[in-house]
Amino acid sequence: MANNVTIKDIAALAGVSYSTVSRCLNDSPLVSDKTKKKVNEIAKNLDFEFNANARGLITSTANAVGIVLPEGFSQVNVNAYHGLLLNSLRNSLEKRDVDLIVTYQTNHFTNQNNIIRLVNRKKIDGLILLIEDPSLETISFIKSRDFPSVFVHYPPSTKINDFDVIYTDHFVGGQIVAKHLFEKGHKDFTVFSVEEYHKEFKLREEGFCQEVYKHGGTINNLKTKLDYWSAKKCCEDNMESIKNTSAIFGLNDLIALGVMRALKNENINIPSDIAIVGYDNSEFSEYSNPSLTTIHQPREELALFSLERLFSQINKDSDNDNINLKKKISIQPVLIERDST
Repeated sequence: MANNVTIKDIAALAGVSYSTVSRCLNDSPLVSDKTKKKVNEIAKNLDFEFNANARGLITSTANAVGIVLPEGFSQVNVNAYHGLLLNSLRNSLEKRDVDLIVTYQTNHFTNQNNIIRLVNRKKIDGLILLIEDPSLETISFIKSRDFPSVFVHYPPSTKINDFDVIYTDHFVGGQIVAKHLFEKGHKDFTVFSVEEYHKEFKLREEGFCQEVYKHGGTINNLKTKLDYWSAKKCCEDNMESIKNTSAIFGLNDLIALGVMRALKNENINIPSDIAIVGYDNSEFSEYSNPSLTTIHQPREELALFSLERLFSQINKDSDNDNINLKKKISIQPVLIERDST
């Protein structure tokens, strides 16, 4: 078994789920020390670390993976989550002694496609794409080369239907928020949705609203941009309608934190007067006052599963779940309850 060990083998022996194994191997704080110790001992006994290295880019020429970031990565509202996901990918690659090359889809100075350039120059053996809207040029090029590629984080769309896609189930994330707030006794809600259309945020909103209406709750829907200051101003401009509700859902942590600041300026107590939930489990959420209840996107699993699929493509591993069949793998988010609810 040791020569072909996967997380499925470890999960079966440990009596836990695949996602729990990936969390243990990536030292996630969401798993108890006891479970981590058990899983890591099994992995060590099966020589899993050695096997992961051996299953790296054994047929490669560059021993490197390209990670394509979204254009707005430098903005706080994008980097707050994507920066953490990038770190998880980096950690997983370094465990396999594989280099990473970070780039954007387009060179801002020449307007050339960086992906095409990296592939043509044989700089990388595979691609992890953290982009929501790949260009037709990118899609056509990858398909024509049959180049190993996995899209990560963003939900599947018709444009990337012929690719592996590993993503968080944002609809379920929204449902989890609503269920948590109902359990706390809330029935009247304000949701700060997003002005621009992004599928992941729309799914969060839809999951939340469906669950609220199913249980007879009411929703005061306000639209804002994705950043802290826009959310703060939106809250200030709509304070009277917000005061008629007892709980707030911000579709990301920065929105929730901006709203929290506006409420505190009005001497509204959190959570006794109004409860607040964010989304992403960014570093900001833990250090706010009060600390922010939020949804954790399982970036450890996203990194592990996406690289497993990518390495299987690179090595043309036909025994790994029929690698020619492109997969859409959704990973369940987790509620992190803190002081704001």
